[in-house]
Order: sequence, then structure tokens, then C-alpha cells
Amino acid sequence: MAPAVAISGTIVDQNGEGIPGVNVLEKGTSNGTITDVTGRFALNVQTDAILVVSAVGYLSQEVAVNNRTVVDITLQDDVKQLNEVVVVGYGTQDRQELTTSVTSVDSKALERQPVAGFDQALQGQAPGVQVTAPSGAPGAGINIRIRGNNSISLTNSPLYVIDGVPVLPTYDQELSIGNQRPNPLNTLNPADIESIDVLKDGAAAAIYGLRASNGVVVITTKRGKTGKPQVSFNAYYGVQQLRKKLDMLNSTQFASYFNDASVAAGNPAPYADPSAVDYNTDWQDEIYRPAGIRNYQLSLSGGTETTKYYVSGAYFKQDGIMLNSGFDRFSFKINLDQEMGDRFRMGTSLNLSRTNNNNSVRSEIGLQNSGTVLGALAQIPTIPIRNADGTYGQNPFQQLDNPVGNLLETHNRAMIYQAIGNVYGELDLLKNLQFRSSLGLDFRSQIENEFLSRDYPGTQNADPATRGSARTGTNQQVIWLWENTLTYNPELQGGHDLTLLVGQSVQESDRFTSGASVKGFPTNAVPYLFAGTQFTKPSSYQDQWGLMSYFARAIYNFDQRYLATVSLRADGSSRFAPGNRFGYFPAVALGWRIGREAFFPQNSVVTDLKLRASFGANGNQEIGAYDRFSTYGVGYNYPRAGSIQGGIAPERIGNSNLNWETTFQYNGGLDLGLWRDRVTLTFDAYLKQTNNLLTSVPLPYNTGAQNAQIVQNIGSVENKGLELGINSTNLQGLESGFTWNTQFNFTLNRNRVLDIGTLLDENGEEVDREIIGDYTITRKGAPLGAFYGYEVVGIFQSEAAIAAAPTQPNNPQPGDLQFADLNDDGQINAEDRTIIGNPNPNFVAGLTNTFSYKGLELSLFFQGSFGNDIYNQNLVSIEGMADPFNQTTRVLDRWTPANPDTDMPRAVRYDPNNNRRFSTRFVEDGTYVRLKNLTLAYNLPNALMQRAKLGGVRIYATGQNLLTFTNYSGYDPEVSADPFSSVGFGRDYGVYPQARTYTVGLNVTF
Repeated sequence: MAPAVAISGTIVDQNGEGIPGVNVLEKGTSNGTITDVTGRFALNVQTDAILVVSAVGYLSQEVAVNNRTVVDITLQDDVKQLNEVVVVGYGTQDRQELTTSVTSVDSKALERQPVAGFDQALQGQAPGVQVTAPSGAPGAGINIRIRGNNSISLTNSPLYVIDGVPVLPTYDQELSIGNQRPNPLNTLNPADIESIDVLKDGAAAAIYGLRASNGVVVITTKRGKTGKPQVSFNAYYGVQQLRKKLDMLNSTQFASYFNDASVAAGNPAPYADPSAVDYNTDWQDEIYRPAGIRNYQLSLSGGTETTKYYVSGAYFKQDGIMLNSGFDRFSFKINLDQEMGDRFRMGTSLNLSRTNNNNSVRSEIGLQNSGTVLGALAQIPTIPIRNADGTYGQNPFQQLDNPVGNLLETHNRAMIYQAIGNVYGELDLLKNLQFRSSLGLDFRSQIENEFLSRDYPGTQNADPATRGSARTGTNQQVIWLWENTLTYNPELQGGHDLTLLVGQSVQESDRFTSGASVKGFPTNAVPYLFAGTQFTKPSSYQDQWGLMSYFARAIYNFDQRYLATVSLRADGSSRFAPGNRFGYFPAVALGWRIGREAFFPQNSVVTDLKLRASFGANGNQEIGAYDRFSTYGVGYNYPRAGSIQGGIAPERIGNSNLNWETTFQYNGGLDLGLWRDRVTLTFDAYLKQTNNLLTSVPLPYNTGAQNAQIVQNIGSVENKGLELGINSTNLQGLESGFTWNTQFNFTLNRNRVLDIGTLLDENGEEVDREIIGDYTITRKGAPLGAFYGYEVVGIFQSEAAIAAAPTQPNNPQPGDLQFADLNDDGQINAEDRTIIGNPNPNFVAGLTNTFSYKGLELSLFFQGSFGNDIYNQNLVSIEGMADPFNQTTRVLDRWTPANPDTDMPRAVRYDPNNNRRFSTRFVEDGTYVRLKNLTLAYNLPNALMQRAKLGGVRIYATGQNLLTFTNYSGYDPEVSADPFSSVGFGRDYGVYPQARTYTVGLNVTF
């Protein structure tokens, strides 16, 4: 062994400045150190040692000691690392030259989370991007909002661009699995994704014009690289379980409660002895189960100087934590790039998938109290799952489906086949002039079949001729896209750099849907429509739309100091009348890299400082393909000659003046790099206003139209907010080899309605329009989705208190709730409703800490939402204390003459005072902080891999949704029964709960 020697030295950059935090390691050992703030280091090594020197932002070096005692080293900038490439519309830019607001998420962040879709893995990873999983149902849709909600009636989901093909996810209302809408984005395997770039501000998204009002998510999949073929096999298996049970009454407690409620209503007590009930069924235990989740992927990539390829195939399967539910996917991916000589290139990107969604879990939306989740909570515990004769147990007091029977006797599958891809050709017309032509396709075919057997609870005693029902539906959509671009990079002198882009795009869609249903099955053996006896009227529908677009962009910088981007897109849409078809969407963005100015202090502390400012206009055209036309409905009756005659009536009045919604957005930003980008900070402030809102407005009866609507451009909505993203290497290159990295993001958004038009009141005076729903209001000055109801001010304790209070029409009794008389008219009615909650969070945040030690890696990802309210509509049933439904244990503290000091009203059958009306009683704080993901991984040593002739082996264990800190009383605070509604989000109403998941996995590279 060579003798040891004490060495020292200084490590500097290309400007001679000392670099702090540089990792200096004796090769082949764990002996190492880091440089101090001046770049100096000292270390004892062997005289023939080789030093491995590395730091963030610099190229690594290996330096031989060669018996020296002083070793000074100069590191070269890692240009590739410092100039991270960001994918923007129709091109790429170095991040340091970017003038717009773009957030990027790489494949490593996606790989940590074993989820069905990439949109789930995006949660908490990007400032300005709010991602919620409103339902835990396998394959359910994910809600993504970029800088708030812009529209009242149209979609607020962003545009997705997958390898150059625009995809706007549509959740078809007619074809929905038990009203749980399938997520079309689940067709893309997250393991095939290389990076996700989110175009947030108006200038970044403006190149996509009429579809970019809600931001753009650009997805780039993995492609082959020059080198030997590389085979990778990835697999994981996990177990999911219900994260939390709700505390419900047992049989004795329920019987006692229902006796009290019945007696208070003047009825006899149903249970003679509450302690002697025959059954004590825990319905939550019966419908929830541990469930598996698994994924297997095999990929092959590589290439030569002329041919590069990436091919993968995968199978994903997720069983639901509720009986008879699950999701699986087969996917195949191929990306191919081929050089055809010196001037021509061509290639393809193609993603094929087949997804199967099995979901017998019926939601409350549209079914009222017939959903499975709420049904399991509300069903009483005093009945059995099955009776002695094999039939399902039923509530003897009120029809309420048996949740176990609902699940086992329902068969509902939706099969989706999807192909997303394109073929392209690129030709170098001149040295710096490139022509690219691309033909893209988004093909989707969905088939849904539902069968409710003859034994379905609630129909067991029905007429045998009507028992059993089936429904089928199909939806096929073909969207093709042809785009042509010219890109010119002239060779300029004197530090000038310019990239010019012009392009043309044509896109068309053709969609056909059909559906039919039947009831009356003589047997369960043949669950298809032809076996039924009573058919209902089938339906079918077809729509078509098209876009013709032209766009141009110029990207300029001088000396990498002064940056500018200017773009314009013109979109013509078939959804609007000929005079209004084209919209024009300009954008301009400026940047100033102050850190490169001569007057700016050049030191190792501030690596870079850039200021950004931008303006951009974007559009939203997502009305129905034919909403500008009038439609008529049948089934209307008219008096004629002394009799009633059937006829038709207008349902929607046409409007040829319709135009697109337009969002104008202003953005100011700052990018800061410290200590050779060991710490990077991005800060943005934005203001965006959406005008010409496309809203469906009811027509007055004096127009002669019965319940008719007209779509109009009225009103505007504002979003403004702040975003902060910080990436830091807290510790690197310690002698032990320990490294600690942190990613933090923070988003604050404020939403409000600026205008929603006016109408004439009963006095003929013009007033601001208000749109009032069952539990929300859209009002000038208020945020979208604001909860609208009554304020509870207490509980009546005596007849005297009732007599002194404002008049309530329902004759309240002691123990009933007292509501506020907000308009001071001496009575409680609908005019006393007010805004009682806001489902929009004050801010959302995400924090990821990654620790590594030699081959070990530990990652902890926390994510949270703060300040939002939730309408817990479940409590209307399970804390309403008016029906023969089971209740939560909170009702044990209900008001009685012996227990007056409580906020829980009395139990009384039929609720004569309407204590269950929508009020502050059912609005809860939805704030939460969650340990969303914890991953522990081990990468086997390189020496062992070389002997085994493997490229690498990674073993890992992951936990998801491990801890949730919240005061919300429901299953989960990350919830919304109708998340894709523009104004109806933030409601918990029988939503499939989130699961806690434990996963182990293996990644092997050959």
C-alpha cells in the first residue's frame, strides 16, 4: 500500500473565484471532504491517489495526486446543467434565456410515486399548479388548475400537449361510470415520461391560442440515445387500505337515538329494548378491503448516429379498496428518430393503450341518497347483510339500499382504447432554415356496459317482470392534426441571437356516441341488452368541430443579457359563426439578466439574477360544438280547441354573436441562482382577467320559451397571485458522502368575479345578476364556488327564547337551531342566506427533502392546502337526526333537556324546523398537511453491478398518504363530489375515499 500524505489546495472557477462546497473524494474509498467558503480543502490520501472532484454546476474531474502535497484545481462550467433545456410550444429554450413563466418536473419526481396517471404525480411539485385527487376511485379523474379558475361554465382544465399532439381531456357526461368520470389521461404510462413543462403565464401559453386560457402542460416522453441497447425492467407491488374509518353508532346507540327521534315527533319508540337488538353490522368493515396495486414495465432504448429508438410495454393494475372496483391498463410506447441523409430526418411518437375501469361504486351525484359510500355510512347497523332466505337485509323503516348488495350485484365496466401519436419529417432547406411537417392523431374509443342483477337490493320485492336492468354506451372520437412550421436561426454577429418561427395548423374532430338501456331480465345468466324485455328509447349523437390556425414567434437575446419573446396566434373555430370565427392572441415577454452586467458584483455568491415581465392573451372555446344554434325539445303540452295537444318548445335560443372567452395575463418574475446554483429561487406575481365569459342564461317566461336558455358572452373573472419555488442543495460532499436536497413551492391565488352582467328587478331597476345554485352563489365581488346558506347563531333553549327570536315558519321547539335574520325583516327565509364559506384555498404548498448516503436514498414529500372550506353534505344524512339512518357518534352529544350545553341540535323525526338546511353547521375547515410520499431506496454498488454485468439495480419501498394532519371530520380533506364543475367544487357527498398505500419495487437495467 502506498504511504499516506497530507494534501491541500484551492478549487476555483474559470474566473479564479474559489468555489465553496465542492466534493473532494479519494477514488474507490469513502475518504473525502468539501471546500470551505474560499474554495480551500485539506485531506489525507495515498500518494498515488486519484481525487474525484464534483460540484453542482460544474463538470466533474478526476485529478491524480502524483506525490504532490498542494493540488490546485480549476473546474469548468457544466453548460448542459446550467442551461437546462425547457420545452415550450413548438420548440425548446435554455432556462437561463427564458422570459416566460414555465415550471418543469422531471422523470425522477414522477418515478417516486406509484400512481396510475402522471397528473397524480404532478401534485405538489410545481408552484402555480394546484392538483387534487378528489376521489380515491381507481382510474378516477384528477383535477388540475393552473393559477385558479377562469370560467363559470366552461372547462378550467389545462390543455395537454403530448409529444406535440394537443389533448384536452373531456369527461363525457353521458358515459360515466356510476357518475365517476374516467380519466383519459390515465392512458399514458408515467414511466414513459421524460419531463413535464407547465406553461403558466399568458405569454408562454399564447402560442396555443384559443385553447390555452387555463395554461398548457407539455409532456415529453423518453426517446432513444446514441449508445448500446439498454434494457430496463421495472416492477412494483403494493397494498392499499382505507386511511380512516368514521365513528358511527353501534346497534344499541342507534336504537336509542331513533327512539328519541321518533318520540320527539309524537310517534312510538320503534325499539322496545335498544340493548337487545339482534344484529350489529359494521357496514364500513363489510365494503372496504385491503387491495393490491401492481405495475410491470419492460423497455428497450438505444441507437446509432442515424437511428434512435425507445420502445416499452407495461401492465398496470389497481384494485379498489371497495368491493368490485378496480382499474387496469395495458400500454405500448414507441418513439423512433431516423436520419435520412445530411438534411432530412423523420420519426414517430406513438402511445397505444387499453384501459379497463371496473367501478360498481355508485356516487351520490345524480343518485341522491343511493350512492354506495354514503349508503354504507347511513345504513342502520340493526339489520343483517343477508337474511336467512339469502336476500339482502333492508332498512325496515325507510327504503335504503344494502351497500354490500349494491356492490356485488352491480357490474359496470368501461373499456377505453386510445392511440395518441404523430409522424414527422424535418428538412433543412438552408443551413439555418428548417421545415417541419407533422401529422398527429388522438383516437379514443370507449365502451361501457352496466348490469344490475335481478337480486339488486331495492328491487327484490318488485314485479319480477321488471327486475334486472342493463345499460350500454359507446363513444368514439377521432381528432387529427396537421402542422407545418418553418424555423430560422440567422447567423448574427456582435452577441445577437434570433430564432424565428412561423407555422400553420389544422385540427378536426369527429365524435359519435350512442346509448341504450333495458330492464326486465328473466335471469342473471345473460347480462346483455337482448335478454331484457322492456326497452327504453335508445339515443345517439354526433358532433364535429374544426380549427384553422396560424402562428408566429420571435425569440431574441443580446449577449445573453437582454431577452425578448414576441408571438401571435390566430385561431379560427367552427364553434362560432362565420363573422366571429377568428381570434387573435398576441404575447410579449422581456427578460434582463442583471447578473451578467458589468456593474453587477461578480462573485461566487450570486450565480445569476434575471428579471422577467410578460403579457399574453389566451382563449377558451370549449362550448358545445353547436351551442350557437337553437334547439327544440319534445314533450311540451299546448291547449288547442278545448284539448291538450303535444308539441315542441325552444330549449336553447341560438346566438350567432357568440365569441371565445379571452384571458389577459400580466406576469412579473425573478430568477435567482446562489452559490453556483446550489440554491435557485423563482418568484412570480401575476394578474389575469378573463372576459366575455360564455354563460348559459335562462330566458324570461314572457319570451314564450319554457325553461329555455341562451348562451351569451357576459361577465369577467379575475385571478391574481404569488408563486415561489426554491431548489437547494443543503449538504453535499461531506466526508461521509451524505447529501441533502430540498425542493419547496408555494402558491397563493385570489379569485373573484368582476362582473356577471345585469338584469331588471321587480321594480324595473337594473341590478347585478346573481346565479344561485343549491349551495353556491356566483356574485360580483365573490370568489367562484362561494358557499351560500344560513348562519347558525345557536340552539333554542326555551319557549321564551323562541318567542323573542325572529319568526321561523317551521314552529321551532327547544333544541332546534336558531338561524340569523340577516336582513332584519323579523322572519327567517331564503333572503337571509349569505356567503358562509369559500372552497378556494388561501394557498397551497409542497416540500420535498431528499437525503442520500452512498447507495441509500430517502425522500419525504409533504403537500398541503390551507384556508379552504368544505361543504360536508354527508352530515345532512349522518348527523341530521331526522331519518332512520345511522349517525356519527357526535350525535351522542345531541341536545336534550339534560344536555343543553352543546352545538348539536335535538333528534326529531322528519326535522320540522329544517335543522338540516344548508348552513354553517355543515361547512368545515378543509386545511390539511399530508405526508404524501415517503420513499426509501437502495442502489446496489457499481462494482457489484459490473461483476454481474448489469447497468444498475434499485430496490425501493414507498408509502403514500401515510400521515394527514387536518381537523376535517370526513374521510379525507382532499375531496370534491363534482370537481370538474366550475362553481360546484369543494363538496363532500359520498366520495370514494383515498387509500393509504405501501409499495415495494425493483428497477433493473441491463
